[in-house]
Amino acid sequence: MALHHLNTACPPVVAELEAIFEQLPDFELLARLRGPKRRGPKGHDVRALWHGYLTLYYLGLPSVSDLVRTLRDNPYIAQACGFDAVPSQPTFSRFLARLAKPKMAMEVKKVMRRMVRRCFDQLPGFGKLVALDSTSIKAWANGAKKNRKGQNADVDAGWSIKKGTEGRTKFTFGFKAHLLCDANYELPISVDVSAGHVHDVTRASPLLRQGTATDRRFWPKYVLADAGYSSDALRYAIRHNHAATPIIDPNKSHKKAFRATDKTDDWKALYAKRTGVERMFSRLKGHRRLNSIRVRGIRKVTVHVLLSVIALQAQALATGSRVSVRAVA
Repeated sequence: MALHHLNTACPPVVAELEAIFEQLPDFELLARLRGPKRRGPKGHDVRALWHGYLTLYYLGLPSVSDLVRTLRDNPYIAQACGFDAVPSQPTFSRFLARLAKPKMAMEVKKVMRRMVRRCFDQLPGFGKLVALDSTSIKAWANGAKKNRKGQNADVDAGWSIKKGTEGRTKFTFGFKAHLLCDANYELPISVDVSAGHVHDVTRASPLLRQGTATDRRFWPKYVLADAGYSSDALRYAIRHNHAATPIIDPNKSHKKAFRATDKTDDWKALYAKRTGVERMFSRLKGHRRLNSIRVRGIRKVTVHVLLSVIALQAQALATGSRVSVRAVA
């Protein structure tokens, strides 16, 4: 479907998308996607396809088919992305497969890390009060069904068990997104993805090390986490490797840590700020389609999580103030 020049006033969403695209430090990713010059038909510009995927996550559309429909119904959005003609759904799917290749996925993660550095540049006190948490993401597969080889439809997924707010045990077949975020600005600092059965505490130290590797200014004062991260080894690593104070709710079964934790009013006030990471997950799931997986395999799911996070970061930085950062979505 070819697009023609439009003379009428653009809708506000176009200005929002353009502001978000300007925030993306994606030059190296696009250069790698374009690769060396070659003969033959050019096809769709990789920059437009990349912007199309970010539009999918920024608008929180359910699927790629909905994105294609939106681009066809709203030519202003298509032109904002840079499309001369709207690609088909298989074209977007092939592009995602390219993004999921190991070297390309690392370039996507570098875009996220550059966004984190911009947060350090633009947001006062960013990275001083941080929180650890994870969230379960349902796989695009039925964990109760097996194929002829006796394997699940998504062999990279696993079962997670978690108690809900009402005390009921919830079983989810899928993956976990592990995030370290700034608890004040409610923005991600480092990201990891695992199968659903991986315990949260095993990914805590790697997330903190990623924060240090991303920016040398990452020296948190406090690290907040719930009882799922109650571990003497993690508390030791936070104190000695990152010179920070762990504010971790001790698990009652860890009697030594439970007795040693003095829950003063100051401790409780700091721990209460841990809810910032939960609000961040709520926005990622409710507005940036974190919980809307339409792919299988941990590599594609990792790119899915990164795109959700990048859309959140770009929108937050485009707003320009702490108040609007916290009012993302």
